[in-house]
Amino acid sequence: MKNTFYAVVFLLVGFSGFAQESDAAYKAKAVQLIEINSGATFDVMLKPLVGMVAEENKEAFKAEVKESMKDLFDQLAVVYMESFTEAELDEILAFYATPVGQKMTAELPVITEKSMQIGQQWGMKLQPLMAKYSK
Repeated sequence: MKNTFYAVVFLLVGFSGFAQESDAAYKAKAVQLIEINSGATFDVMLKPLVGMVAEENKEAFKAEVKESMKDLFDQLAVVYMESFTEAELDEILAFYATPVGQKMTAELPVITEKSMQIGQQWGMKLQPLMAKYSK
């Protein structure tokens, strides 16, 4: 009886450890995808903030922001894991390893910056419309 109990406990602990390792690998893939998609984009979005920091503090500021992004990416990984299976993440990461995927990654900061400018201009055009319906 004791041997059966210990065997069951051993199996449960073993499967639990395997699941944790599998979850860690799955999460690491989600973080990798976030880094590919978001890394350069965050640089573009942070540019205005960096511009407000004193010149002598810019590098330290960027370093601290980069360090804080690890926690952000870990939290975002959970969102990605809710939307994509591990196999799907493997396929997406495989795409980003192709020449077209690498080009997309390289072009994303430029696309993001231009898109933000267009979005700001569009937002300015909405102000009269907002005023019209705010009365």
